[in-house]
Amino acid sequence: MERFRFGHVSDMHLMFSGQPASEVTKKLMAAGGDSTGAYRRTLEELAAEGIDALIMTGDLCHEGSEDDYAALREMTEKYLPGVPVLAAMGNHDVRDAFRKGFLGDRYGGDHPYCDVMEFPDKGIRFIAIDSAWEKGLNGSIGDDQLDWLEGVIASAQPGTEDILMFHHPVCPMLVPFGMEMSPRMERIIRGGRFAALFSGHVHRICTSFAAGVLNIIGQSLAFDIEVSGRSCHYTTRGGYNMCEVDSEGELFIDSRIISPKGEIFHKKIF
Repeated sequence: MERFRFGHVSDMHLMFSGQPASEVTKKLMAAGGDSTGAYRRTLEELAAEGIDALIMTGDLCHEGSEDDYAALREMTEKYLPGVPVLAAMGNHDVRDAFRKGFLGDRYGGDHPYCDVMEFPDKGIRFIAIDSAWEKGLNGSIGDDQLDWLEGVIASAQPGTEDILMFHHPVCPMLVPFGMEMSPRMERIIRGGRFAALFSGHVHRICTSFAAGVLNIIGQSLAFDIEVSGRSCHYTTRGGYNMCEVDSEGELFIDSRIISPKGEIFHKKIF
């Protein structure tokens, strides 16, 4: 197997069209945070690395419009022309706008978004399912999506390794912000050939095992949330993951900072 390299970005919360921001994003911008600039710098770095694919694990745009998602596609294609991209939806994403603006689907639709990105010559597939369909802080995967996932797994070519993507992490330590894995989802994952699970949502780097598979939880590109006891401190720091599967099929993750840590711009107690 040849070396395969891909970027992992999450929780970009991009605001291309300048729509009214939440109080948190207003504070972020007042503190010098710039999610669009951070995404541009990330794309420049990934282009210099020469990646084979890019994955996004949700909250691409902050309450995005169709124009926002079209601008996201334009910027991505400008710096990574010809590089395949797959996104999973987050609780901030708007599915109809994403389908029309990013995918160019004129019919759109608000139903859950699931998709596959395949590299048969590399023996790798990326599978995106929609844990954020209910739009809440807690994720869930319904039976319709699990039916679809089972069909995708059954269609795998011999020797293919799957990477499953969704927004909400499956980690008991991250309750109430993560996702509880249902017994059926656990059976499906244990019965497949999954190299890793990729997610985001909690705005900080974490790792855990779920159904025997490593769940890699990416930091936010827009802003990090540092936790101390029950206190959450929001900072202007942001980053992404540079990922590589080597010739032996081993996965390596390099977490990189694209925006240096600045002042704390928001605090919350949970």
